[in-house]
Parts: sequence; structure tokens; C-alpha cells
Amino acid sequence: MPSTAAASDARRATQNGRDEVTELSRALRSLSARPSNDSRANADRRALFRRVNALVTSGVDCASLFPDVVVNAHASDPGCKKMIYGFITRHARRNGELAILTVNALQKDSGDRDSTIRGLAIRSLASLGVKDLLEYSVTAVERGLDDDEAYPRATAAMGALKIYDVDAKTVRESEILEKLRKMLVSDTEEGVVGNCLIVLKEIDGAESLATKPIVYALINRIKSFSEWNQVLILDLVARYKIENADETFDIMNALESRLAVPNSAIVLGTVKVFLTATLEMPDIHQQVLERIKAPLFTLANSGMAETSYAVWAHLRLLVRRAPVLFATDYKSFYFRMSDSSAVKNLKLAMLVAVADAQNTYDIVTEITEYATDADECIAAASVRAVGDIALKAADELEGIVDRLLQYFDLDIEYVTAETVLAVADIVRKRPAHATQCVEAMKNIDLYDVQEPSARATLIWFYGEYGEHIPMAPYFVEPVLTNMVNESDPKVRAQLLTCAMKLFFKRPPETQAMLGAALAACVRDANQEVRDLANTYYRLLQKDVCAAERVVNSRDDSPIYTFKETMAEDKVFDKVFAEFNTLSVLYGRPAETFIDPEAAARRRARTIQDEDEIDDVKRDEEEKEKQDMGGASLLDHADMIDFGDEEKASTPTSRSGSAADLLSLLEIDVPPQASTTSTLALDPAPALDPASFQSKWTSASLVASGLQATLRSVSVSGATQITAHLTSKGIATMASGGPPDAMKFFFYAVDASVRDIFLVEAMVDARARGSTFTIKCDGRGSNFVAFQRLFADALASVP
Repeated sequence: MPSTAAASDARRATQNGRDEVTELSRALRSLSARPSNDSRANADRRALFRRVNALVTSGVDCASLFPDVVVNAHASDPGCKKMIYGFITRHARRNGELAILTVNALQKDSGDRDSTIRGLAIRSLASLGVKDLLEYSVTAVERGLDDDEAYPRATAAMGALKIYDVDAKTVRESEILEKLRKMLVSDTEEGVVGNCLIVLKEIDGAESLATKPIVYALINRIKSFSEWNQVLILDLVARYKIENADETFDIMNALESRLAVPNSAIVLGTVKVFLTATLEMPDIHQQVLERIKAPLFTLANSGMAETSYAVWAHLRLLVRRAPVLFATDYKSFYFRMSDSSAVKNLKLAMLVAVADAQNTYDIVTEITEYATDADECIAAASVRAVGDIALKAADELEGIVDRLLQYFDLDIEYVTAETVLAVADIVRKRPAHATQCVEAMKNIDLYDVQEPSARATLIWFYGEYGEHIPMAPYFVEPVLTNMVNESDPKVRAQLLTCAMKLFFKRPPETQAMLGAALAACVRDANQEVRDLANTYYRLLQKDVCAAERVVNSRDDSPIYTFKETMAEDKVFDKVFAEFNTLSVLYGRPAETFIDPEAAARRRARTIQDEDEIDDVKRDEEEKEKQDMGGASLLDHADMIDFGDEEKASTPTSRSGSAADLLSLLEIDVPPQASTTSTLALDPAPALDPASFQSKWTSASLVASGLQATLRSVSVSGATQITAHLTSKGIATMASGGPPDAMKFFFYAVDASVRDIFLVEAMVDARARGSTFTIKCDGRGSNFVAFQRLFADALASVP
């Protein structure tokens, strides 16, 4: 009986934990009367507190030990103090009444003659997180900022930020911020100044600190700061608006030595300062790029793999900005044995960027060797790199195309797939090379390629140049007959288009093939494939000659710039403006992965206790079950208040029709969808919880991951939202949760066709954001219209 044994072990462990807590309580009480400077007693206390921490870590509830720990707070040993304060602050956040018991002891220790104990006491007072006790925390922090020793001052500076997270108004109304601003430029200890910079940057914002007195004061002492603080200072200097060229040179001269340090973060921060300062000085900017190459190459080829990748990512950005300056260093971008796959990808991108008339063939020769790399991704990327070089090369690119087409001879599936994609881009951009490329590809069977995008591209070749590929219809036919086994909808759509093109070029061979393609695609599960099949059918039905002009409308004029390239250029400019940030590593601007509102504010509440973390995990698991439809929506009855139960209205039955289609092909296709009726919601919909649960599980139409932004900043609770949506004809089945994690279940009824719309929504009133999932029980003729209506209604909550 494994389950019984496991339960027995759990009960035994729990009982052992309780027994140990009782034993620790007695031991701590016996030590409480011992003097504070008794070395033997302090050693015993340290041993006991280590046991307490071990129990807390293992999940045993030690809250009952709180009074026993507090009565031992008079111990003078710093090690004991640290463990005592850690226990106190941990449990004080969970129980404000317990925190009151510690205030006197912490206040007394904040005036201790030992600076370490003073600093620990100040940190603990600031970390209590109890709003009713903030006056004691503020007093301790203010006193700590005036301390003669560096450690209490540095601790007090960080404590100001902890208090700010609990109540920003209290900090702003005190003298704390004013003291921090003075200490930022006048304090003699670099560690204290660094903490002041961190706190003021979070509270006031970096832009407000980028003033000449502050920047100059920090630059003059930058060598004496820790490496982390140097990075913060350099980020601040980069934001400073330099007034003239002389000031630019003064700042660059003062920071020149930072390019020679072994820390990559400091070097990249200095590079950012230099590049930002010389943006309006093109000649100097170019000289800066020449100057920073050597230190960056040194850092990139030394250190840990993670650091190396970060430096190479920034080099890739610089290479793309000024490829001519790095063209002579192209051999620095060749692969090394120690390079990771991520670094190899970056190097391939840089080799493509620096390729010019002088070094192209050397680079292509080197990259060609990478096609046999053991890493399939790198091998495919090397093929793609040769294709990119061919796309950017001048008109004399026959040799590069020849090298690219030789990849077909390797007979490696993933290399062949990537070569097909690269050749397609070359043919689109340089139609003059189409004959050469098609000749090399005419014997490639569709079964030789498995990657979906490559299969779709190869099918495109069969249709676009079918008159030059004798076996084209016979390569496509066996795949068309088994189209149901083709998983990717883009491949199925391309097969249909290929059949249409071949039908006009070689009708006797492909008439039956086109009929089979249309027959399969008009019943395809994918909406786009069905729409494409219906469109082709109507073209053929209306005018066969017009259909031929539409389908075989090849344009042989060269393409100079792909749309994708133009989009990449816009992204590049944004990423360069965010140099020395995660944007460079991700290759996309911060706005795509950071919520600007969340970045601009500090949240007052943080999840710190295991109980809270467990609650959040449990809520997330329950939400996932709901999203999958595999759990009862009523399982959350303890969290959500349900409204009145009413009887559900009966949905109408469904109906369908069929139509006769192209007699030539002797197939049937579904009719064109009827015109969507105007959406009007029943002002008083009726649905009971049981019916809601049943329809939620069985609904056929689903749209998930939808989002809406609340325009109002005064939304304070669920009632405000439900009342507004009720006025729009959207009723509430259930609602609940705190303002920053409200959960709702809504329903509405289409008055015209009696479709029932079901909605699950999560709303964060503080962030003014929401995500929702909509399901429909019925035909769904107004499904999209309801999505828009619901999003607008949620966004317009007053």
C-alpha cells in the first residue's frame, strides 16, 4: 500500500517537526536570561537559530517560536542578530501584530555602538512591511542616513526604497529623499553613493539625475566605485545631454580608461557613452567605432560563454551599423572550436554584413565549409548566409549562386531544404538567374524535403516554372492524392495554387489533379485554405481566361528590397538606441517585451511568503484547467460569488445547404457563407450555472488570448465592471478576486439567431489590462462582431 505508507511518513515528519519546534522553544527560553555578551550563550543561540532556519526552509511552521526569538534579541553577537532579524522580518510581514513586539528591540539596536548591528537593525525595521509601523521605520532610516559609519548609511539608503514600496507618500513627505540627493554628490563613501544612486534612480527616474553637477561628480570618482556601480554611473552619463564638442571630448577623455578594464559590462557601458555622445559628430563617431573594436574583440574571445555571447551580440549591432569599418576584420568572425551555437549564428550574420567586392569569395568559401557542421541548425544557417550574401551582392554573382546550388549535391535533407528557400529568394530578386536555378532543381522530388516552409517553396517552383520542369505534375500528384496527410495548411494552400498554375500550362496532365485538389481543399479544416479553394472555383466559373491571367501573373522585373528587410531596418534603429540592454541580445526593442506602464511604476505588493506563492500557483493551475475545459468552472465557488440562477433559454437548431460546382471537374464545394446579420444582444439573457458549465465544455467556436486595455484609471472593483457590462447586454455568471487579479465569467445571447456567447476574463485594474477567452454555443455568425463589442465594452468601463 504505497499511498498509505506515504501518508504515514508525512504524518510522522509533521509530528517530528512539531516536537522539534517545542524543543527549540524550551531551549530558547532558557537562553533568554543569559547575558548578551556571554560567548558560550551566543554560540548556543547560533546553533539553535541555524536549526530554526533549517525547519523554516523545510516548510515547518515556526511562527510559535516568534516570542522566544524576540526575547533573545538582546544578544550582542552579529551572527545571532542577523538570523534573529531574518526570522523577525519574515514573520512580521505575515502578522502585523507580531511585528509590534519587535519594534522596541529593533529601535534600541538601531542605536547600538556596533555599526554592523546598527545597520542590521535599520534594514530590519525598513523591511517589516507593516504600514502601521512606518513611522518607526522612517525615523530609523533618517537617523541611519546621518550615521558616522558607512554601513548604516548604505543600509539606510536601501531601506528608503523598501519603505517607498509600502507607502510612497510617506517617503516623499519626509526628509529622506532630500538627504539622499545631497549624499549622492557629497558622501565620501562610494558604497553609500552607489546605493543612493540606485534608490533615486528608482524613485525619481534616471532622467532627473542626468544633470551636470551629478554627472561630473560621479565621473570624477568613477574609478573608486564597485564594478556594478560603475555600470550604473555609465548608464546615467549616457542619458546626459552634452552641451558642446569640448564637453564631449572632456567626458570621453575622463572615461577612456574604462575601455581597458576586464569587465564587459563596464566596457559596453563606456562604448554606449561614446557612441551616444558623438551621434551628431559623424567623423568623430567613425573614429570611436575604430577605437572600440580592439577592446570588444578582446572581450568577445575571452571569458565565459555567456559574457562572450553578450559582447558578440553588441558587435553584431555595430557591424550592421558600420559594415565598411569591419570589412577588413572579416576573419575575426570565422568560427572557433570553442564557439557556442549561439555565437556561431551571430558570426554568420556579421560575415554576411561585412561581405563586399574584395572579400565576398573568401567569406563564401569559408561559410561553405560550415554546411557539414554537426549542428543541423548551424549547417542550415550557413546555407542561409550564402543565400543572403548572394542577395546583397552586385550583378556579378554567378559564382556565389554556383556555390549555393552545389549544396544540392550534398544530399542532406535539412541542407537541401534551406537551399530551396535561399534559391527562391534569389529567383524572386534576380529573375535573370531563374533558368540556372530551375535547371539545378528540376530533379528534386517533393519527398526529398520534409520541412514545411521548404516544401511549400518547392511546390511554388513546380507551379511557377512547371513548363521547365518535366516531372512537376508527377512530383505533385502523389502528394495531392494524400493531401489529408499534409499537416501544414500553408503547404496545402500551395499545392492547390500549384495545381491551378499547372492546369493552365499543361492541362491534359493536370485536369484531374486540379479536380482532386479543389475537392480536398473546399472541405479543408483550415479557413484560409477553404477560402482560397472557393476563390479559385469562382474564378474558373466566371472566366477561365481571366483566371489564367490572375494565377499565372508572373512579374519578371527585379526586386530591390524585400518588405522583411525594410521592417528589420526599422527594428535595428530602435535596438541601437537601446545599446547595452537586453534589447540587443533579443534583437528587438524593449517595447515588444516590456510593459511600459509596469516599467514606469513600482508595485507596492510583492510575493515573498511561501503561502502566497502556493496560492498563486494553485490559482494558475486551476485557470489552466478551466482554459482546457477539463475542470468544472464551479470548482472556484470559495473564491467567486455567483449570482441568481435562472433557467437557460433553448438554442435554435442548426441548418446547412449544398451547391453544385464546376461541372468540368465534377466536384462539390460548400456554399459561400451568408451575409452576417447585425449583432444585437438580448438585454436580459438567462442562463443557469450548470448550463454555463455544460456549454463552456462543449462550445465549438473558441477565441483565446484576446486583450483589451481599460481606459479608466479609477476602476476599483468587480462591481464597477459587471454593472457596466450589464448595461451592454452582457450578464455576469461569476466574479471575484483582488483589484489586480479579478476573474469574471460572462455570458450574452444574440437576439437574432440565439447564439450564446461565453466569456472568461482576467482583469488587472492597476495595470489597466485584461485578457479574455470567448466561446460560442451556436453557429457563430456574429462571433467576430461580439469579440469587438466585448473588447470595446470592457475598455470603456468608467
